[in-house]
Amino acid sequence: MKKFFALLLAALTVLSVFACFTACKKEEAKDDKKAEALGTFVYEKHKYVGDEEWYSEHEWELVLDAEGKGTSKRDGAEYDLTWELDGEKIPFKETFAGITIEYNGTLKDGVLNFFDGDPESAITCEYVFNKK
Repeated sequence: MKKFFALLLAALTVLSVFACFTACKKEEAKDDKKAEALGTFVYEKHKYVGDEEWYSEHEWELVLDAEGKGTSKRDGAEYDLTWELDGEKIPFKETFAGITIEYNGTLKDGVLNFFDGDPESAITCEYVFNKK
């Protein structure tokens, strides 16, 4: 009976160490993804949904900080941002003159790709930014 309880205790110890290791790895992956999102992203191009032609007509940077805030610097003007990270999804809001524009996008391998509205709508733009 003592051997049984000793084996049971050893098995529970191994399981608890494994569970802790798995949780730590998940937290590290989440931290790595957030670190990828921090910093400055530079506008590369945009296009209208349904259009094949890409345009590169703006001077635009997005600066994202660790508190879920940031700055949009577009064509000489600056606007406030709020953002959050959910896996590869990165929704954010740009606010200026009392107007808020919501963007929905993804962040993968240093490329921020997002839409300024419904991706199915013809008046929606798709934007591509690269990490500086």
